[in-house]
Amino acid sequence: MESSALDFVAQSCMDLSEVLNTAGSEADRDNLIVNHIKKVSSVVTAVEDFKKDLEWVNVSEPISLSQHCSDKIVVLDFWTYCCINCYHVLPDLAHLEKLYSVENGLVVIGVHCAKFNNEKDSSNILAAVRRYNIHHPVVNDADSSYWEALGIHCWPTLLILGPGNKPLFVLTGEGHREELVSFVGVAIRHFGLRISTAEIPMSPSNYIKPKDCDVLQFPSKVALNPFYRGRGEEPFLAISDTGNHRVILTDCSGIILRIIGGPEPGFKDGKLSEARLNSPQGVCWLSGSVLAVCDTNNHAVRAVHLDDGTVEVLVGTGEQSHTGDLGHLGRNKVTACWFDTVYFTDNQTNNDDEKEKDKKDEKRRVLLIACAGSHQIWALFLDNTIWWKYKSYAEGTCVCIAGSGVEAARNSAYPNTACFAQPSGLTLRTGTSPEMFIADSESSSIRRLTLSTGQVSTLCGGDRNPLNLFAFGDVDDIGVEAKLQHPLGVAYCEANKTLYVADTYNHKIKKVDIGPQKVTTLNPTMIETSDPAIFNEPSGLSASADGKYLYIADTNNHSIKILNLAKNVCQEFKVRVPDPKFAEPENLILYKNDLFIHKKCGNLIIHFNMNLEADQSKDGKASGRAPQFTPGAPQNWHVWIKDDNNRDVTLDEFEFVSGSRKGTKLPGRVEMKLKHQTDKTHYLLYLSFQTSLCDASVCYSHFFTVRSTILVRDSVKPVESYRITCKVNPAMTRASKAEQTKR
Repeated sequence: MESSALDFVAQSCMDLSEVLNTAGSEADRDNLIVNHIKKVSSVVTAVEDFKKDLEWVNVSEPISLSQHCSDKIVVLDFWTYCCINCYHVLPDLAHLEKLYSVENGLVVIGVHCAKFNNEKDSSNILAAVRRYNIHHPVVNDADSSYWEALGIHCWPTLLILGPGNKPLFVLTGEGHREELVSFVGVAIRHFGLRISTAEIPMSPSNYIKPKDCDVLQFPSKVALNPFYRGRGEEPFLAISDTGNHRVILTDCSGIILRIIGGPEPGFKDGKLSEARLNSPQGVCWLSGSVLAVCDTNNHAVRAVHLDDGTVEVLVGTGEQSHTGDLGHLGRNKVTACWFDTVYFTDNQTNNDDEKEKDKKDEKRRVLLIACAGSHQIWALFLDNTIWWKYKSYAEGTCVCIAGSGVEAARNSAYPNTACFAQPSGLTLRTGTSPEMFIADSESSSIRRLTLSTGQVSTLCGGDRNPLNLFAFGDVDDIGVEAKLQHPLGVAYCEANKTLYVADTYNHKIKKVDIGPQKVTTLNPTMIETSDPAIFNEPSGLSASADGKYLYIADTNNHSIKILNLAKNVCQEFKVRVPDPKFAEPENLILYKNDLFIHKKCGNLIIHFNMNLEADQSKDGKASGRAPQFTPGAPQNWHVWIKDDNNRDVTLDEFEFVSGSRKGTKLPGRVEMKLKHQTDKTHYLLYLSFQTSLCDASVCYSHFFTVRSTILVRDSVKPVESYRITCKVNPAMTRASKAEQTKR
């Protein structure tokens, strides 16, 4: 189809929108829409079908417009998964699909036309489909051939087709839910019996967690607690577990201490266990007990109060604003897609004035927020504050402080004339001249905002032309000569004067030397294997205050990684639920002699047997015959090992050689070997028995466990061997003893 024909449909839709504003009733509106359908369908021809070699998601076979959809109303959603505006259209499409199913005659097809090279990969599109919970078919128009054939010009574009695949309506941009529902509803009713109720070959892709992922789903941001002092249940790290609609707080080992929200999306304040979030992103600590959360899909900022266990809204209503508002904002005003936040506290900014110098000891608290949806930077003033240009803001005011709302990468000494392109990550550089670094994702650049004047400039990446939002790549260089690809996260470390960047679509972590503006890629190896660390769209960073470690939200790997910056090695930060409180088994026999194993993958061999003793009379003599093992019955035993945190490490840290850790016969033998060299000093070994016994009158089972300590040393033999004999009186298990001889 020639692009001019689609332009005709677009112009007709603009004319329709104007007359719809003057319609007096719902019936008048429907008549105007029907007249539009008749006019357009009499002129246009069918759009061409999809090529046969395209890759699809959520289908059991490729969809053909002519074969599957010629008697349907079809909505083609031209999108790319980096685009925040495309993201905002998805709830409208989900709402439409609830009103009209395929059996009602509606088919929605996502046509993914990539902006960035990374987005052309179908596996990355599949991850986005899972992350955004998209259930309709999606086709990968990787080379944008279908986009060009139909004359599409921008993301997002919604093209509505009628029977015979004729284009009826074109909607560009976001915020068209009402028109979308009206146009589709009228079209289905208008064409009536011409609309088919037949199914199409859909097969929604269910989300399957990776093998090693028990907890996280698309984690997006992380924030180390700067107030952490290592006390008891004090949180160490906050994680936005975006795919599970929750925030997780862990200790320094990764054990989960608190969970806020999840597993389903919602918008609810109250107790931590009852509160609901919707795809949270940025998190930052306001104090050791208060956490601010960008509740992204609720277009709100929430506060988590750990002391009293509650969640409240700081700003936002749960509804999206479709316009950038430069005015003052109360907490009940709609906003647009908060993506990251940082906490700024400092002296008053305008201290060059004598009056302000007198106030130099006065502090002000400001929550700075990246509003990706309106391409702006906002501030929530937590105290009465004199801001730059001598503007005074009352406590509780939320206002745009930088960005015109136009999507571009324009620098300016005047913050409200500067332009951003989907700012998605923030970090602060404090000191005498504080500034904020901004991951400006759609311009593929890192911007800087001077917090004393409001001046906006570019640190690295992007292009000198502020309108060129396609200057992306993977180049280490200086300033704008360096190239990034859709960075989503930044973290500045004062200790080493370095900015770290999550170069998301290049799947890399990079550092920027602020002075020379030099960009360098970090190429860490995994500490366990020495293989290169493989990131998959990392999107959040947090640097330790001492400059030694960088915590990384490795989003599409569903994990958190720790990068040792000095050694350039990386390891998994294993987020996990706490193990159940361990209770020692009943009938426990303490084996007082220690066992030893060499710390460098040493072997430990244990030969064990069990002697049964008869009950004794008061004078210490045997009062009867000792019980016997039941002939032919299994004498079950098994070995399990715990570390000093009471974690079961039997299979994680030990390998069982030439046999098993379980058996059914006595005497028994077990040989175990440390899988890796370890720095641990000891383990607890449990050898549990379930024996079948008989005495003169009855047969029965007897359970007991022997516990010993394995000491890990480098001064012992590579292979240590022990013999343990358990003397057991089933009637007096608590008084039982175990004896050992070392071979």
